[in-house]
Amino acid sequence: MLGERGDTPALCEHAVVGNSSRHRLARLLGWLAGLALLAAAALALRDQWHGVGEAGGLPGAAPSAAAAGLFLIANAVLAITWRAVVRAAGGGELPLRAAVWVWAASQLARYSVGAAQVGGRAVLGRRYGLTLTAGGATALVEIGWQTAITALLVLATLPWWLGVADSLTWLAWAGVLPAVVLVVGLCAPARLLDALAATLRWGPLARLTRGRLGAAVDGVSLRRRDAVRLTGLYKLNTALRLAGVLVLFVAVGGDVGRHWLLVIGAASLGQLVGRLAVFAPGGLGPREGATALALAPAIGGGPALVLVAATRLLELVAELLFLAVAAVLRPAPEPVPR
Repeated sequence: MLGERGDTPALCEHAVVGNSSRHRLARLLGWLAGLALLAAAALALRDQWHGVGEAGGLPGAAPSAAAAGLFLIANAVLAITWRAVVRAAGGGELPLRAAVWVWAASQLARYSVGAAQVGGRAVLGRRYGLTLTAGGATALVEIGWQTAITALLVLATLPWWLGVADSLTWLAWAGVLPAVVLVVGLCAPARLLDALAATLRWGPLARLTRGRLGAAVDGVSLRRRDAVRLTGLYKLNTALRLAGVLVLFVAVGGDVGRHWLLVIGAASLGQLVGRLAVFAPGGLGPREGATALALAPAIGGGPALVLVAATRLLELVAELLFLAVAAVLRPAPEPVPR
């Protein structure tokens, strides 16, 4: 017994040293991952800057600043909405500053690998008490919800873009399912969640996720008023981003009074293509190509290229500015639950 008691301090000291080493290693890996994400964002920013220069330059300082400001506000709306989704998913009351930081830092990950913000949100959210499953699942909810709203806009503006971009007609069919899912989610969110949980419990998906995503969806309690409120916030984000595109459309010489529905349809087409093109980090390339194709007949190929390149560049600038603000507000990590 005396020998066992004598060994206790040594064992405790060994455990403390081991935990300290793991903590330092985790911090080092976190810094390396952060630097890699910033490098990916910087490369994307450089490419878009060159693209804007080759297309003719930014369409004026005032319109560019206005568009960037609208995109910045939209980022804040998305971060707040993600926090509300975490609450609805049973993840607890995530502190606002923590939610802003996790969202801002993970959002840039999609410029390294398509949809990488899902994994980024899972890893960063864990440092503030979220489980990996909750962090990743709520990011998927965000992508799916926004895709459904975009699909509805694609279908609603079909008469205005179909005649000038008939090669993208297939997108109208691709947008039917997300649009139906959104309508069902607003009318009967509990049934939609049951169907989603059943899908995630399907053999291959259950094995891929070890049944965790299905269990996470089972734990979500989403009332109709919650679904309506979240949809309203996602629609606000969409409206802010479309307003930024319309500002730039006017700046490149477009007639917004005549073509505003075409602009909304073209921008929505690009967003839908970008989300479907999972092979392209951040949808870079396919999104801009689809939007420019739909807008070119209205404003010409050159101005359309300026518009899509400037939009992406200013979105990146807004995301980096939002990340800087989030880094200043970033709270200390909370103990990670076992």
